[in-house]
Amino acid sequence: MDWTVFLTVLSGVLTYVLGQLVVKLVIEPVQDMRKTIGLISHALIEHASIYHNPGVPTQDAMNETSRELRKLSSQLQAHLFLVPRYGVISRIFGLPLHASVLEASSALIGLSNSVFNARENIYEVNANRVAKICDSLGIYLPEGSRWPKDMK
Repeated sequence: MDWTVFLTVLSGVLTYVLGQLVVKLVIEPVQDMRKTIGLISHALIEHASIYHNPGVPTQDAMNETSRELRKLSSQLQAHLFLVPRYGVISRIFGLPLHASVLEASSALIGLSNSVFNARENIYEVNANRVAKICDSLGIYLPEGSRWPKDMK
């Protein structure tokens, strides 16, 4: 038996296996995290009329918005555990910091809870929550969308 052929095949198999491990354990969880951040950006735009007018839309619309925002918050936190060595990987792939993800998740829960009843200053509170989510996750938020308008 020719050892060079055996070693060549063995090294090819090991390279393939290691590559698949990196893809499945690192690359895919990072892509899932980025996808969830994209879904959060989409949900913030799609449901803006609901959380900026709490208590006004139909009960079904408020329930749907609340469920979706809560689900996205849960997914965001789950990614902290799915991405191995999150602190290191986040720096390599440009993901938000661990504390920023938790802050955004908390603000999403707050936004989810606030769609049902209008109270004093809820519009300002929700606008600040949206700004906190966007700032924490690196989602672009135009200056004109911030509350108050001259604040960053």
